[in-house]
Amino acid sequence: MNIKNFDNFKQFVTANGCKRCIIRCDLNLPSDIEDLSRVYAIKDTVLSVAGMGLQVILISHYKRPKPEDVGNPKFSLEQIVPSVAKVLGRDVAFEKRSIFDIEPNAITAPITLLENLRFYEGETKNDDALAERLAQFGDVYINDAFSVSHRAHTSVCAITKHLPSFAGLSMMREIEGITQATENIKRPYTAIIGGAKVSTKIDVLKKLSLEADYLVVAGAMANTFLAAQGHDMKKSLIEPEQFDTAREIMANANAEIVLPIDFWVSQNVETNGVHCDLANIPDDCGCFDIGEKSTARILEIIDKSHTLLWNGTLGLFEFANFNYSTERVSKRVAERTKNNGLISITGGGETIASLGKYKSDMTFVSTAGGAFLEYIAGYDLPGDTALKA
Repeated sequence: MNIKNFDNFKQFVTANGCKRCIIRCDLNLPSDIEDLSRVYAIKDTVLSVAGMGLQVILISHYKRPKPEDVGNPKFSLEQIVPSVAKVLGRDVAFEKRSIFDIEPNAITAPITLLENLRFYEGETKNDDALAERLAQFGDVYINDAFSVSHRAHTSVCAITKHLPSFAGLSMMREIEGITQATENIKRPYTAIIGGAKVSTKIDVLKKLSLEADYLVVAGAMANTFLAAQGHDMKKSLIEPEQFDTAREIMANANAEIVLPIDFWVSQNVETNGVHCDLANIPDDCGCFDIGEKSTARILEIIDKSHTLLWNGTLGLFEFANFNYSTERVSKRVAERTKNNGLISITGGGETIASLGKYKSDMTFVSTAGGAFLEYIAGYDLPGDTALKA
């Protein structure tokens, strides 16, 4: 897709003498995982714009507050300001008041973060009146939040009708990075899709089952595939309503579908896991990680792959006792990327966190989750479409 990029932005600003720039970021940082990837993602754009002499107005949502949560510190972006300032190496002012209670020109700090966009009911409705008011805080707009570009929200789409609009550096990196795994693919091509639920990834599973050479289904969603084949997964999380979908994917696949054949199981996440084969899961246990044989099979596939796409965790990696598969797969992908030219594309908040120290060795790490999956599945993202040249 041909969209207005950051070079176009610089040309426009130079020609028109813009003074203020609104940058849509994604500062919806996970509260349970220490990960500032989304802040680092916007650093180049923010500092570049500030370096051009423009005042920067940062806008973002944070979590999903209900109407009664407006003003609740738990949902305020104020708590994110120290992290943003630390990453940018610059002072960041915070404006707590509603944009309807502020005179736009009264904001004077070089970099200012406005309050949570989802405190406004119209944000998720792509409301034009809200967009018009928000646009008064800038002369030009940049979307540098690929991770929210699958949503037709006010700060992503409607605002582009009121301001000259461009893609930021992070946005362009995301599109170019993910394209490596969707166009001109070097084969063998392996996709690892994990996570809890089949229902959240149906379209991407269907597409990758047709396009990849190997489709590794892991995480709790593998339980649903196995249960659909008739295996008793005992106390494991499954989605019975997705059995037909799982069977359809397996029946129509061009890819070799790779499912776990052994697990680390337990009665609860606090207890150390017991290793067992698929046929021998204890009645009172659930599967919390894939086992040694399954992991070894995935490592073999990685070793002969030239392109790898990874979204979703393999097990409950946040618990050390169920991080067996994730640690070993992350390490092997990193080694193959560094030493053997594997093209490794990963994305999604938990996926990034699960990579740990190996994150920097990947070919490309996307900060997006839903947008990452929708782009791979072939959908046109509203945020991208709004920036068409």
